[in-house]
Amino acid sequence: MNKLKAASLSPNGAIILAAVFTLFAVPLRTFQFLNCMDPETGFWTVRDVTVPVLYALVIAVAVFAFFISLFSGIMPKPEFSKQRDIPLGVSGLLMALGFAWDAFVNVRTAIATYAGLSETEDLSLTYQLISSGTLARFGQVLFAVLSVVSLIFFGISKLTGTTLYESHKVLALSPVVWGVFRLLVHFVEPISYKNVSQLLLEILLVVFAMIFWFAFARIASGVNPDSSMWLFFFGGITAAFLGYVCALAPFILLITGQGHLIPESRPMQFVDLAFAIFATCALFNAMPKTVGLNSRDEFKEEEAPELPEGFENTKLGRGNKKKAEKLSREERAREKARLKAEAAQERAYLAAAEAATNEDGTLADPFEDTGAGVAEVDVDAPNPGKAESFWKPVSDSDGEHFVISEEE
Repeated sequence: MNKLKAASLSPNGAIILAAVFTLFAVPLRTFQFLNCMDPETGFWTVRDVTVPVLYALVIAVAVFAFFISLFSGIMPKPEFSKQRDIPLGVSGLLMALGFAWDAFVNVRTAIATYAGLSETEDLSLTYQLISSGTLARFGQVLFAVLSVVSLIFFGISKLTGTTLYESHKVLALSPVVWGVFRLLVHFVEPISYKNVSQLLLEILLVVFAMIFWFAFARIASGVNPDSSMWLFFFGGITAAFLGYVCALAPFILLITGQGHLIPESRPMQFVDLAFAIFATCALFNAMPKTVGLNSRDEFKEEEAPELPEGFENTKLGRGNKKKAEKLSREERAREKARLKAEAAQERAYLAAAEAATNEDGTLADPFEDTGAGVAEVDVDAPNPGKAESFWKPVSDSDGEHFVISEEE
């Protein structure tokens, strides 16, 4: 598989492409809410050109994200940075709030549905719990609560620059199981997926979000993270795009006073909007950074990443090579200048010491600072009354230097 990867291909391209497509898809979806759907049932009333265009955008984002992520030769280290990340931390807490709201809404729905069930001769209570989706909804509530705990740990870790979330590996899988139960709830609903566009988009969102959460859990817990980065980008890019399409358009209707156009059977899912924001922050946090002259400090405590085969022959590789050669020349010039300065200083010391030396080789005044280190004479030497310490020039294999000589 490594031989098929493109050395200059980065998932950053898929992120930028999805962002551009989002700018087209969200207004398009808002237009459909205003003109193409029945606000009571959520069914299509008009199937104009916007319908195939929206689905084409969804397919394009998914396909581009898949191939660019899979064959990308530039991938970041499969771990989250240990440094503080305020946007990611805040979005993690927002995601926890989204899960809490989802649990609150669904527990009310599940309790109301359960209260309306009654066992009959033909239908047992267990069958009704399963067929109505009530049992799956209770499961969705349970794992939404566990997801709240997991995201709180992660958000606090990112805000404080700690790794608190790494010690809760099992909790990291809670959003994945939550997605499974949410899919079960959708599948038991007696609604046509073809006619209710919002339900179809939400199902696609949950599927890609589960891929993202699965890769996220493996990276956060350190369990086989090496093969998870491409899934992280593929699922995250596609699910974030769908999250904005599904939730941002209804949110725009709410804040503009057009909330009555949102079907009651398919209300806005705040958890989807929170997920889109969180996934966006996580993707930008993990985006591969180009290492250049201005970014060396960011990687000084990390191991140098292994460059993909053939990287030096790419445009980026050749550019980085030229920068490295320029840096090497500058460092060699600085080192040469430093050595020259040290040699000049040493010659000055020797000249000053020679000028202050008597004919017998001793210094005229051993306590006079001649600039050759005379002030460093050890005045606290043992038996100071029996001997005096002098700086004496000595020549040996290491060159000419000064040593302390004791004489009675």
